[in-house]
Amino acid sequence: MPNSSGTFPPDLRIAVVGAGGLGCAILPTLARMDLDRLTIIDGDRVEAANLERQPLYGPMDIGHPKARTAAGWMRQLLIGGSVVAHDVFLDANNAEELLRDQDIVVEGVDDLHAKNLIDRTCAALGIPLVSGGVHGEQGQVLVLHAPGRNGSLSRASLFPGRTGQEQDGCDMRRVGLPLLEEIGRTMAANVYDLLHGRPVVNGRIHLYDRATHRWQRMDPPEA
Repeated sequence: MPNSSGTFPPDLRIAVVGAGGLGCAILPTLARMDLDRLTIIDGDRVEAANLERQPLYGPMDIGHPKARTAAGWMRQLLIGGSVVAHDVFLDANNAEELLRDQDIVVEGVDDLHAKNLIDRTCAALGIPLVSGGVHGEQGQVLVLHAPGRNGSLSRASLFPGRTGQEQDGCDMRRVGLPLLEEIGRTMAANVYDLLHGRPVVNGRIHLYDRATHRWQRMDPPEA
């Protein structure tokens, strides 16, 4: 995590929670950054129905753990660093242990309960979080808990109210690869900005509409 001056140590450690569609979109870019350790956390298995939007995997990987399979590919890209795979689902029992020594956490999970748990854990540990989400033809990216103003903002403060039934769980059937790649590129750009001390705005929501190919920005009230 960043020190008191907001800079990161030379032995950079990034954890990616979720090796599905968004994980596949961002992992190759992260592995080409100058990292000491890349950690991949996902307890799911590769499925035939998801191969079209998860290009890290092929037919020979069906049934194998996503975290370990993705880690195998990333070890070929991350020169001079290590890749760690955790074949588990992050939950309330293991979240702090899995994330506590990371400098940045990147999450692209689908379940909003998991997103909120990751957010709360990063807030408690003081770790910057880059979060991405997709649904249908739309996607969003935001940064939380980075050094600077609005560092105490949380998902709960940005998205008040109860989780709707349509948001509770995973449904990626309508999400295409081009949308995942666009959101993954923007998530990676935010990670790059954090690592190089470029300004980011905590709680700023970047929204993308695949139908119009347009981005729009929503700043938090405190910004």
